[in-house]
Amino acid sequence: MALSAKIISQAVQLVIFIVAARVLEAAEFGFFAFSSSLAIFVLVMAEGGWGEFAMKAGADKVDLDQLATLSILSGAMATLLGLLAALAAVSWFADGWSAVLILLFSAWYLPASLSTVYDGILISRGQLRGQSLIRIAGEAVGLIVAVGGLWIGHGIAALISGRLAQQITFLGASIALVRWLPSLRLCSDFALEVLEFSRHIVANRLVLFFRSYAGTLVVGSVLGLAEAGYYRAAERIVASFSELMGEPARMLAWIVFGRAGDKAKSEPDRAAIGSTATTFMTVLMAVSAPVYLGLALVSAGLIDVILGEKWAPAAILVAILAAKQTLLIPGYVTEPLLSLSGTIHKMPRAILLNGAISVGLIVLLTPFGAIATALGQCLAAVISFNISMRLQSQQGGLAWSRVLGNCGLVAIAVVAMAVTVLLLGRIAEVSALRQISTVTLQVVSGACIYVATLALLQRWGGALKPIFAFGRH
Repeated sequence: MALSAKIISQAVQLVIFIVAARVLEAAEFGFFAFSSSLAIFVLVMAEGGWGEFAMKAGADKVDLDQLATLSILSGAMATLLGLLAALAAVSWFADGWSAVLILLFSAWYLPASLSTVYDGILISRGQLRGQSLIRIAGEAVGLIVAVGGLWIGHGIAALISGRLAQQITFLGASIALVRWLPSLRLCSDFALEVLEFSRHIVANRLVLFFRSYAGTLVVGSVLGLAEAGYYRAAERIVASFSELMGEPARMLAWIVFGRAGDKAKSEPDRAAIGSTATTFMTVLMAVSAPVYLGLALVSAGLIDVILGEKWAPAAILVAILAAKQTLLIPGYVTEPLLSLSGTIHKMPRAILLNGAISVGLIVLLTPFGAIATALGQCLAAVISFNISMRLQSQQGGLAWSRVLGNCGLVAIAVVAMAVTVLLLGRIAEVSALRQISTVTLQVVSGACIYVATLALLQRWGGALKPIFAFGRH
């Protein structure tokens, strides 16, 4: 049920993104992406890890009234910050419309901060089905409000209102399911204990935030809101594929590696985990690489079909960022591999280093244009790929030499797929096929050629035996 809620959430967000991109101009969409990034930064601070504290300590063992009071205080402080920003927009810049948008964002913080406590309670009590249904209901309400508002011409305000309606639904439904309202009280000892835990959660989330949103913020600040709109649209398209591939990969890795390590033993069987991870990584690369590279090949047609001709400048960015994502595939399994191998303490420094390199290259290269920024992220991905390989080999026992050997043959199948896709694109140009028909033909034919080439390589040399054998276990 949790996975279904995740899939529905991604589908809803993708629908809202497509509708918004078709209705709004690039500069308007860029303004929303830029302001939304700033709002999410404040939200990361306001949410503070309150739900994680409830899950860590156990909802039945922690003082929920004090925890909820702390969350309300953090949400109120974030809201006050938003009110001051709205007042500044009116007083200093005489910009009433921006002030209204800031006020809408500000109304989001308090329910979001308190909702994390209820999330922690539901997960701690094992009420995952109820939590998933709440998530689905909230996404549905947010979709109706956002798309309805866009339809009647409310623009950016509709998108913010959709998020606010979604969050209020989350909170209201959670209160009804948990059947508890907090009493406001807080002592200093409890607050210090929670804040000591919170600072680690917030620090990790800030690293992830800057990796995810630095591109939008820096591009918007340096190159303007229209370029920020193109860049964020490209990021969002690639991210939708990444989330679709990454979440199942992580879940499967936890299950498969856990079975291989035989968690009933006092010590994990690192050799067995490493051997299984080697096969798993080969399969993951064989499945994921053609998806991202295929996305890069059909990016122009796909952009035209789903967003429209006005978003054509985003196509080259989608192609570059999709190619970059191919190099980040190994990162999907690092956490489960190191956790089950007992070496997870090695991971935070790697995450921090990767984040610093990624953000540093964005700051350095954005003045040269959005394409240079995207190419810089490819360089950051190359470095991240090498860090992941070293970490997984040394700490998790993953034999990357075997993986790369098998992926050399996977590359042959990818080349065959690429030739097919490019050839069909040329044929479509001279035959005046509709764009949607061309993209569909390219995707289906490319996938068939890729699978057929892999099968031929397997029959010819058996070198890809792990890929075909893995699925039968």
